[in-house]
Amino acid sequence: MNQKSKDRLSAVVLAIIAVFIGATLIPGQVEDTQSIALSPRFFPYFGCALVGIGAVFLFISSFDKAAGEHETAAPKQSVGTWFRPLLTVLVIVLFISVFETYGFILSVSAMMFLLFLVNGVRRPAMLIIIPALVTLALYALFVIGLGMSV
Repeated sequence: MNQKSKDRLSAVVLAIIAVFIGATLIPGQVEDTQSIALSPRFFPYFGCALVGIGAVFLFISSFDKAAGEHETAAPKQSVGTWFRPLLTVLVIVLFISVFETYGFILSVSAMMFLLFLVNGVRRPAMLIIIPALVTLALYALFVIGLGMSV
């Protein structure tokens, strides 16, 4: 199976998952509250919409003519190839297990820092400044934008 076919298959599967989650799981699992300005269902629906839009872009980009002309053989898979994705999954599992204890905002900063390290970012400015800015942006989003107390 060539890369174009894999991309098309992945796009279709992602679109089906997004529609399934948006149509069945979110209404059944997330309670809709009309007492606040922004519904708790907004962010799950927004995430499903982003996944669906990404799937459409992936599907459309798989028909690109130039990509098929220069297709090369995939590199050999080694044990080291799976190390980085495994570490990424472990960092996300760690985030899920500690964010209730340390808070969402601080845990996001720590997770971003660790994900940057895992994915090869070594510049200290990038490792420190971007997670700090994201923390401030999340704080502003929740406190100022959504009117929630942190």
